[in-house]
Amino acid sequence: MRNLLIIPALLLLVSCGNKKATEEEVVKLETQKDKLSYCIGADQGKMIMESKDPNLARYNFDLIVEGFEKGFNTKASNDAECEATLRKLFGAQGQDFDTTYLAAGCLCIGKTVGSHFYDRWSKIGAIDQLDLKMATIGFRHSLLKKDTLVPKEERMNMVKGFVVDLNKMHGAKMLENAKKLPNIKILPNGMIIQTLQAGTGAFPGTTDDVKVDYILTSASGDTIQSSFDYKKQSGKEVPAFNLGGQIITGWKEGFPHLQKGGKYKLFIPTELAYGESQGSESLCFYIEFHDFGKAGSLLKPEPQNPQGQMHGQ
Repeated sequence: MRNLLIIPALLLLVSCGNKKATEEEVVKLETQKDKLSYCIGADQGKMIMESKDPNLARYNFDLIVEGFEKGFNTKASNDAECEATLRKLFGAQGQDFDTTYLAAGCLCIGKTVGSHFYDRWSKIGAIDQLDLKMATIGFRHSLLKKDTLVPKEERMNMVKGFVVDLNKMHGAKMLENAKKLPNIKILPNGMIIQTLQAGTGAFPGTTDDVKVDYILTSASGDTIQSSFDYKKQSGKEVPAFNLGGQIITGWKEGFPHLQKGGKYKLFIPTELAYGESQGSESLCFYIEFHDFGKAGSLLKPEPQNPQGQMHGQ
């Protein structure tokens, strides 16, 4: 999993401040669930503490933790009041800092982070495996730089292993469900291709340039990247790519089965995607196959691919 939480761009500019604990917590991590929840909460706090916000020391940790807990029952995307408060605190461009709204802003930062935390783990079917009280304690300890109940290396391995197991479970479920879809072709490598609209052109060769639009989703259904969104936001076209280049195996072996002008879904097992380097995720690509040609016919030098790198690469 590339990102354990998706946090709005505004929140990347903010963090929590310098707070002294009013009381020492006696925390016992008695079960594996306790430890896992504490570690995941601490990781969320770490994201905030490492944000390099210049106002880090000015925030109220108590209010952020309070907001974090309230966020479990709040839909951040629908919280217009908090959105307005954060804009007043940071300004429309996120570059101001009006301390008049500091207290309310800290509460809203916590609520937004907590809401996204809850929503993210719920979407991947993991929220019931977490103790939210322990996650909150880990979050608070991380803000106070006292998240030492679990050694750093053990914490990293525990969270990584948990995410990998979830990814494998969702990947297996996605592939099993894909086998029940109409108009599918199952390749010997385990990839499944669904034809949504048959093309009328030829099939590309293994070293051809190809030009497509695509939507990439995780096995659990979250949209990770979209060329349609990229074009809308940037006003630029998506560069072509070469099937013999540095792209994932799923694209190398899948595209020769796609016909120009067609629309397809590619269900790609993790070993044909990014494998262990990206948490053993299986992926699904929606593809609109526009054109292809000999190497060099479509692929032109580009200063930068969409969002830094196309997800098939």
